Amino acid sequence: MRKNWSSSWLKLWTGRNRRSQSALADSGRFAPAETFEPRTVMSAVSVSQSGAVELQQSSGVERSARIVNGTQTSDYPAVGLIGDTSDDFCTGTLIAPQYVLTAGHCAEGVGNTSGTFTVGGQSYQTERVYLHPNYNGNAIGSDSANDIAIYKLSQPVVGITPMDIFRGIPQVGQLLTLVGFGGGGNGTTGSNGDFGIKRVGTTPIDEVSRTLISWNFDNNTEANTAPGDSGGPAFVTVAGIKYIAGVTSGGDSPNASIGDHSFDTRVDAFAAWITSITGIGGSDLPTLSVVASDAAAAETTVSQTANLGTYTINRTGSTSDALVVSLSYSGSASSGSDYLSLPTLVTIPAGQSSMTLTVAPLDDSLAESSESVIATLQTSGAYNLDSVRSAATVTIADNDQTLPTISLRATDPVAAETRTGRVANRGQYQITRTGSTTSSLTVFYNVAGNATNGTDYTRLGGSITIPPGRSSATISVSPVDDALSEGTENVVLTLAVRSNYSIDVALAAATIKIEDNDTAVRTNDNFADRQLLTGSNVTATGDNRTATRETGEPNVAAVSGSKSVWWTWTAPSTGRFTLSTAGSSFDTTLGVYKGSSVTSLQLVAENDDADFFGGTLTSEVTIDAVAGTQYQIQVNGYESASGDITLRLNPAATAFAANRLAASRRDASQIDSVFQSYGALARRL
Repeated sequence: MRKNWSSSWLKLWTGRNRRSQSALADSGRFAPAETFEPRTVMSAVSVSQSGAVELQQSSGVERSARIVNGTQTSDYPAVGLIGDTSDDFCTGTLIAPQYVLTAGHCAEGVGNTSGTFTVGGQSYQTERVYLHPNYNGNAIGSDSANDIAIYKLSQPVVGITPMDIFRGIPQVGQLLTLVGFGGGGNGTTGSNGDFGIKRVGTTPIDEVSRTLISWNFDNNTEANTAPGDSGGPAFVTVAGIKYIAGVTSGGDSPNASIGDHSFDTRVDAFAAWITSITGIGGSDLPTLSVVASDAAAAETTVSQTANLGTYTINRTGSTSDALVVSLSYSGSASSGSDYLSLPTLVTIPAGQSSMTLTVAPLDDSLAESSESVIATLQTSGAYNLDSVRSAATVTIADNDQTLPTISLRATDPVAAETRTGRVANRGQYQITRTGSTTSSLTVFYNVAGNATNGTDYTRLGGSITIPPGRSSATISVSPVDDALSEGTENVVLTLAVRSNYSIDVALAAATIKIEDNDTAVRTNDNFADRQLLTGSNVTATGDNRTATRETGEPNVAAVSGSKSVWWTWTAPSTGRFTLSTAGSSFDTTLGVYKGSSVTSLQLVAENDDADFFGGTLTSEVTIDAVAGTQYQIQVNGYESASGDITLRLNPAATAFAANRLAASRRDASQIDSVFQSYGALARRL
């Protein structure tokens, strides 16, 4: 909304008398950049024998305001030309036999007896000009402009019915009917400057502020006001009756083309001021009240008519005219989903002192408590409100069975592995429902956590049924004992959403811990953490499942692997000793070194497979040990294989066939390559 003159254009025809032009120029409201190109204008008004307004041409003064995309009309007889004794420049509407409603900027500078109103082929002179006391021409386009005025004519207009002002609240989307004598044209070209022809068009309301109605001229299916339309009416139609809801004030674009943002003064915001001058509406305004004459509504079964609720709106005083009533709605029920939307504007017809408004519930499948619809009368200049009965409540009862609420708790949140052959320490969840227990209820859940469903504990299926007559059921978490050192793991259950129950959000998930019973064996992963072997006959066990490769670590027997673990042994005597991984659960490699760091090791012996051709994939080496010498022993997995390790160290003897020829997988590959070469040669021969 524009706050200063330089960004808003008035919609009066600016070729009024030179005195007014000078006043406007002196006020600084027309900067040089805001003027239009000079054009021929109409200055003198005469009445032809047919009653049409005839305008004589004068030259050279720029003009500004119109109905663009409007249609020439002879309807709306109460709408006429506003001017002064020297010229016509605006539009106005007869609202009482002696009173004409127009814009404040159209009356600015017009003397009490200098104003004119031309309607029905006759020109009337003013007796007094009422410019709103808070009119601010420098604030046109803002709520503080108060751009409204009234011409009081020196004699009543006869033969023409005045138009009623709108005392309700305009609504966004409501259709406006624009009438005025401004320039015509279309949205592409803008106003064509042919002031003096009455035109009509329509446009929807895009914005309603405290004292303004606004719209955007979006396309050529809509109409717009233009220079010369200032002061003209914007009608809303209620129950087939047109009321003046706005008075044309201004817009952003000087020629009113597509993209213009236009605004009117809201008449209802000034209804009390209008009444104080004209007496229309009078001091004996009706008093409105609303009651819930049927306060109990209810949903019913599908394809049956719902039990309606009813409001009755009553008025006091005269019933000779229809009365438009403005309402708002609130309450816990939602418009459009719990009940059919209700109108915000209703009309008590002429001849009636009351009207009814029904609340029609919409049946749904949701189990809800009773909900409320509160109708509240809105203030208006057309009526007063009963201070006690300005709002009423209708209650909508639900017809759906209340859903049970499901909650989840870990009643035994700690489970644990135990030794083989014994029952594990189980954890336990409890799922509870509220409400009726007459039938069974299947509850669904999701399983998460870092423990693996079906591996670390007996598989959970994702649902459980609470039997009839019971309000809860239990789910047991039974750990599976293994040989892995895993630490404490957890199982997380979360209730899954279903349409036949609701979930207690505070108790929608629970956790059970599974404690491990295995001791971690990866203590000799790194060279610096190697385990000590003592003596001449030693058997050690271990596990390389979680072992890692460290920087500088050698590949045993030229076989890649990243699962090595380390031992250290000092020879108690000089002699031949055999080391073997026989009994290990995987394909191993074995290396023996001398040296004190992983990056400076000297190879003593290494082996991939003790007997590849015989199917022995564990490893075996025999070394000539020197008493007091420290040897470093590395066990790895072939290409990172892993499992349980058995490492044996014994003096060389027949049990280990220390000097037996052993072929590794690499050796086998080389032998196979040789045989293939000889085979190819034999075929060539």
